[in-house]
Amino acid sequence: MLRKSRICNHDGIRTYQRLSSNRCYLLGSNLESRIENGIIDEKINSSISEANSLIQFATYKLTIGTLTAQAELPKYVDEIVNSTDVGAQESGREIVLINYEGKVVQGIPSVIASNSFMSTSVVADLRNLVRGSVRTEWKRGVLQYLDGTSTEGILIGRRIAVPKIGTYELYVAYSFKSQFATIDLIRSAIVVTGAIMVILILLMSLIVLRRVIKPVQAAAEIAERLTSGELNKRMEVKGEDEIARLGTAFNEMATTLSNQIARLENLSRIQQRFVSDVSHELRTPLTTIRMAADVLHSSRSEFDPAVARSAELLTAQIERFEALLSDLLEVSRFDAKVATANLAKVDIVAITRRCIEDLSHLAVERNSPIRLITSEDQVVIDGDQLRLERILRNLLTNAIDHGEGKAIEVKILSNDSDISIGVRDYGIGLSQQQIARVFDRFWRADPSRSRIRGGTGLGLSIAQEDAALHGGKIEVWGEVGVGSHFVLTLPRNYGGSITSTPIPALPPR
Repeated sequence: MLRKSRICNHDGIRTYQRLSSNRCYLLGSNLESRIENGIIDEKINSSISEANSLIQFATYKLTIGTLTAQAELPKYVDEIVNSTDVGAQESGREIVLINYEGKVVQGIPSVIASNSFMSTSVVADLRNLVRGSVRTEWKRGVLQYLDGTSTEGILIGRRIAVPKIGTYELYVAYSFKSQFATIDLIRSAIVVTGAIMVILILLMSLIVLRRVIKPVQAAAEIAERLTSGELNKRMEVKGEDEIARLGTAFNEMATTLSNQIARLENLSRIQQRFVSDVSHELRTPLTTIRMAADVLHSSRSEFDPAVARSAELLTAQIERFEALLSDLLEVSRFDAKVATANLAKVDIVAITRRCIEDLSHLAVERNSPIRLITSEDQVVIDGDQLRLERILRNLLTNAIDHGEGKAIEVKILSNDSDISIGVRDYGIGLSQQQIARVFDRFWRADPSRSRIRGGTGLGLSIAQEDAALHGGKIEVWGEVGVGSHFVLTLPRNYGGSITSTPIPALPPR
């Protein structure tokens, strides 16, 4: 149990550390993503602004070129396209000039690109946007070169109209190479910083959690030991913080519980001894009173009718007193755990028949005939015949007492391992609250009826103890106005455990 508790606590620490690591990872990923998007967006905005200025300059130059000699126009075009020696790969730009109709006009090629930039980098989607718009359009893409190298970047284009020579598409390309280098640098810094933060957080959380969990773990271990009966265990209290207050309160609670348990155990021992002593001590005077009462009862015909009736009542009450003493003695044996079973091979069917026969006069008197239902003539089990008879007598007497003048059914069913005896009455029944207390000592479902009919209030409690002594159990079902059903289930072999219930407590409708 303690090992399991420690494992659970260590699992809790690891879970918290894992959650902290996940939070740091998500925070770092989110920060990296926002920085990357910000850098790229800033590059795109500055590139579009620069490209617009370049396109306006190119339009102006080409317009001026048409006003000069025709031979000078290719010179102006070359000046526009190769306006910088720094290509996009070196954080510069690339320019592509494409004739709208794909024609060679006045010595100007239909497609001309700066440096070794491949005009095929201008994808069809961007060209379609530029052809259908009078504004500047752009798309992210891959910038390719004749030497086979490539880099990711942005291509910006617009359609321009040049007087006398026609319409052209001018594209300006910028690389993200330097931006990606910056992002990689920032990413490396975030990773290193994040790793350091994770390590620091894990160390701090480990220290804090161990400071909190260790006292709680100690409290759990001591609570488990208190539960197992080691009432002298206490927590070690250090300092004056909240954990120390918890430890002090826990120790005070443990001391209070220990004192209360000791007091109750002492009181229970006193009560048990008192019941046992009183039961034994009353035997001798009760025997003398019984002898005197028998003399009076045998001579009652010679007495005045009122005196004769008193002799009869005296005998009846002495019999009831003897039954109470006998039950109290049996209860004291169960409490002292000295009750034993005199085992023998017994026929449960024969015992049931005998109990029904013995109580038949009471059943007739209460107009509650008892009907035995069994398909077996003999069912032999290991058991104490006297205790089994007492169980059945208590169940049958209870059914007769509360049967309300209706028939009572006793059913016996068995299998290879277990046997069940069900006693079903159709009388006043039991509520759920009453079922919960039906085996309590001295408890009666209807105290007014019990006073009239007698009974000690210990019968069902003793029956339950007798059943447990055989490794069995008694189950109860009841419904007010419908009746009740008590089912005794026993293993065939003494010392075995119940593996099935041949008769369920809830009877079929």
